[in-house]
Amino acid sequence: MKILLVRPPVPKHTIGLKHIMICEPLELEYIAASLDTHELMIFDHLVEKGFERRLRKFNPDVVVSSCYKTGTNEVIKLFRKVKKYNPSILTIVGGVHATLNPTDFADVAVDIVGIGDGTFLLAEIIEKLERKESVLELPGVAIPVGEGKLRHSSERPYMPKADTLPLPNRELVAHLQHKYYYLMHSPVATMKTTWGCWYKCNFCFTWKITGGTPYSRSPQSIVEELKTIKASEVYIVDDIFLINKSRLRKLADLLKAEGIKKNYLCYARADFIAENEDIIKEWAELGLKAVFIGLEAATDEELDKMNKQCPVDYNKKAIDILRKYQVDTYGSLIPAADYSKEDWNRLWDFIEETNLYYVNISPATPLPGAEDYDSLKDQLTVPEDAHGLFDLSHQLTPTTMTIKAYYRELLRLYARTILNLKRARNNTFRTLPSIWSLQYWKIILGALKIGRQFATAHLHHTPKEIAIARYKGEHVDGLTFESKFAHPSFEEIRQLENA
Repeated sequence: MKILLVRPPVPKHTIGLKHIMICEPLELEYIAASLDTHELMIFDHLVEKGFERRLRKFNPDVVVSSCYKTGTNEVIKLFRKVKKYNPSILTIVGGVHATLNPTDFADVAVDIVGIGDGTFLLAEIIEKLERKESVLELPGVAIPVGEGKLRHSSERPYMPKADTLPLPNRELVAHLQHKYYYLMHSPVATMKTTWGCWYKCNFCFTWKITGGTPYSRSPQSIVEELKTIKASEVYIVDDIFLINKSRLRKLADLLKAEGIKKNYLCYARADFIAENEDIIKEWAELGLKAVFIGLEAATDEELDKMNKQCPVDYNKKAIDILRKYQVDTYGSLIPAADYSKEDWNRLWDFIEETNLYYVNISPATPLPGAEDYDSLKDQLTVPEDAHGLFDLSHQLTPTTMTIKAYYRELLRLYARTILNLKRARNNTFRTLPSIWSLQYWKIILGALKIGRQFATAHLHHTPKEIAIARYKGEHVDGLTFESKFAHPSFEEIRQLENA
């Protein structure tokens, strides 16, 4: 079969990272690795143009896409374009949001929804399609049978043992490698060593998507993948990489034995760093360049409300330890909807006290699948299908100050933190390039674009812009749920619908 794997574009209203980072489509590379007997192509909307021209030229049998919540409507738009070109092309969506909220993809342009990790699931679906057998015989599959209606197969575990996964197929985007970067890390390769999380922060769905059970790769498996990566910058996208002390020690020994020299960017919890300075020292010598920490807040009261299980003092100690070994801190902060002017000032005092420079200031956005979503969804100020606004940059519950004032305070905090050359020089170690480099000004330009988005973000809450955020693309003439069931793989559904 000819299979086109597509990363959807970033929605119009989504703020932030698209201006300062674009990483390779790792989830599609994993899927491609289990489909090596088929003719494959990846189209990455983040760095490529001309999708419809590519669609006509490649003329696939199947189009596959994957996304988080923000990309839901973009996938549906994409599939409607595919069906307009050729209704017989089968469309399959998977990924995190499809697993958590598959009903959001119950659209006439979507043929199959994969639930769970797609690395092997997609290959199994394709095999069923080739044999003209019912895909509903497979666990972890849903078929849209009406607007907002799905026919589900049986459940399946989220994924198999992590070491059984093939290594991602990076060859399909090798020609785009120079376009992938994360802030000052360029070119950068991404890799994943753990799926899920050990902790249960109530604003996050990561631990829930795997049923509360993390899946981790062995040090040997990680090293084998690192041997295949050409880039010197490696972004490890696990929600927590620095967590298992014995695994990190064994991995460090293997890296030394194999003579692997890379620069690493990864995630960690503050309490692990605070309690394991020796690990930070060892990994700093191995090439640890920067660490993301979910600091989240400047008070223990706020952290307790998030079920963070980590006090502010640990946040401060962790930053101090990273500074000691000249590892840069990328700190994530979550200002609440009820923030007053005093709260914003307290957050700035925390940034100044801890000498943070790189920060991600992410309003507390209710996310479907997170523990606190049911208690917050009735407070949403935008419809749930305005997916592009659920980007962790828009504040989507009622604010104490006006929404315009809220965004202005957020923007002001960013500006005070980042747009200060003295702070940049004094508070960074391994990541900031020369101000005379093109890379530096590329990031500054990206930051200014983000600033412009925040300056007008209050307008995204107007009825006109919300309608744009909810738009799912043009309807396709003649395309109905009933017409799709003519495919042999949907024979079971047709029989049920006609019964």
